Amino acid sequence: MKKKNNSYDTLVEAIEILKEQGYTHNFRINENGLLVEGKEEGYIAGEVELHEFHRFEGNTNPADMSIVYAVQTSSGKRGLVVDSYGVNGSEITSKFMNKVAQKQFDVHH
Repeated sequence: MKKKNNSYDTLVEAIEILKEQGYTHNFRINENGLLVEGKEEGYIAGEVELHEFHRFEGNTNPADMSIVYAVQTSSGKRGLVVDSYGVNGSEITSKFMNKVAQKQFDVHH
């Protein structure tokens, strides 16, 4: 069953369940603003779809927030981008995610 955004209790739970759903690649946004995994060539925002995202506050410090993005690339790879959120968040990651196709409300993915 597909979860709605922000419907997991913990970041660990979200990552485990999303991996079970096929989001198995560990992506990040590099300094050039590309979605990458390891040393492979990157994807520009136009080659990525955002399927879900979930935000989490830290248990000990509410300012310690994380966000996990479940994405799919144009080549069919599904994976996760985990980032800090809020004051300590990565501007590069948030700018990238603002440009990708928002598919989290599309039930056909």
